[in-house]
Amino acid sequence: MEQPVKHRRDRVTNRRSLVVGLAVVAGAVALFTVLPATATHVNPTLVPGNASCPAGTTELKVEPVTDGTFSDGTLTVVIDVRDTAGGQVFDWTSNIGVDAVIAKGGPNSNVYTYSPESTGDTGLHAPANASGKFAGLSHISFCYDVEAPTTTPPTTTPPTTPPTTPPTTTPLTTSSTTTTETPSTSTPPTSTTP
Repeated sequence: MEQPVKHRRDRVTNRRSLVVGLAVVAGAVALFTVLPATATHVNPTLVPGNASCPAGTTELKVEPVTDGTFSDGTLTVVIDVRDTAGGQVFDWTSNIGVDAVIAKGGPNSNVYTYSPESTGDTGLHAPANASGKFAGLSHISFCYDVEAPTTTPPTTTPPTTPPTTPPTTTPLTTSSTTTTETPSTSTPPTSTTP
């Protein structure tokens, strides 16, 4: 009698293992399919040679490219560089919005343009070279502008005028209190005679 119960438990355990195993494989396939060699937020534009920051923006250039925090006093960026099977990629975050990031490597540049501005992205890289892998990063340029604060003219509130309708009067009401007396019963004094 003990054998059939154990046999059923083994089959259930095997099925659970199979389901878990398939879920792990599906997750791995999804992970590698979802992580293409492009930026998380925008696709790059290939520009021959050394691309420049757009007119009206300021450049913070990081050269050589390494992990770390870089600043020019206005913009501060944190870069995380890593090697992948496709080549060198990097992630970045910043304290203010960035309009474009230029990843230079090999003879060309990848320009990542953000509209609206971004304060971070992942998986950026230089253009692919003849081998099909991303070229090594020679430098990264962060292009940003600092918007002038917008000023709004003060708003004035028109003076208020008293209402033109006469005030209304409410009739007076009087309240009355009714007192109810309860008759008292008294017992006449009794006299005692000696």
